[in-house]
Amino acid sequence: MSVFTSVDRRELEKFLLAYELGALERFAGIESGIENTNYFVTTRRGRYVLTLFEVTPADELDYFLGLMAHLADNAVLSAHPVADRSGGYVRTLKGKPAALVARLPGRSVERPGVPHCAAIGRAMAQMHLAVGSFCGQRANDRGPAWRHEVAALLSPHVDAVERELLDAVIDNDARGRDCGALPGGVIHADLFRDNALFDGERLTGIIDFYYAHNGPFIYDLAVCVADWCFGPEGLDAPRAGALLAAYDTVRVLQPAERAAWPRAVCTAGARFWLSRLKDKIFPRRGALTHIKDPDPFRRVFTVARERPRILLDVWPH
Repeated sequence: MSVFTSVDRRELEKFLLAYELGALERFAGIESGIENTNYFVTTRRGRYVLTLFEVTPADELDYFLGLMAHLADNAVLSAHPVADRSGGYVRTLKGKPAALVARLPGRSVERPGVPHCAAIGRAMAQMHLAVGSFCGQRANDRGPAWRHEVAALLSPHVDAVERELLDAVIDNDARGRDCGALPGGVIHADLFRDNALFDGERLTGIIDFYYAHNGPFIYDLAVCVADWCFGPEGLDAPRAGALLAAYDTVRVLQPAERAAWPRAVCTAGARFWLSRLKDKIFPRRGALTHIKDPDPFRRVFTVARERPRILLDVWPH
């Protein structure tokens, strides 16, 4: 959530006239994240997050915002979009699609413990059950075609070791074409630590669904474990085991998902290593921008590719 497009008070006050939210009290840009422009907005009636969509096509926003409303209406801890006076969720600000969502309480946890990981595992399983009644469809725009395109773009700008890893990404994709047969539906696809909010060890909300798409549930788990359960020393087995075991108590994991698990973690590591490496080599400009380190996900990809056994050892029995 960086600030690529600056909004001043007068512009925001005019935008808010389309809502029944009362007068603007204060607002501030949000620095973390990498994709859209975001502001915290406080009015007399509540606290909200304003998002200006920098690259997301406007015709996809109904999917994302409809999904968020569906989840919030079905007891999943997610932020509900705010409807304007005409009942719509999407408006235009500074020439870009924009939306408001309710700001949830709590804060993200930089160093999650076992209880945090268990809580996010349970919540993800609840989300995967709740999407069974959501009718929206969206393809993964960070899938194999995107990864191959980005690998080709980056190859001339990295050293020989990283070029070899780029080739390994393509090889991993070639070996994983059976994932379409796995249980799936709508997935978050970006449930990092900064997209979950806690009050102590109690989960208060899941945010930022703007990479959501229809895909295998096991990939959603892989993305989550890659961020929550890996560190400089590799996989943290107690945290990973707690996350997967808690998930399994709500939605039972299948044998086919276990078989695909190491490759799913490989794919998750590759996807975020590539996107962060691309942002590092070809940075975008913004008033407040935050470029994230690609190396943690390079390590995830390498560990999952070279030592799949340690991932299987934390799988629920």
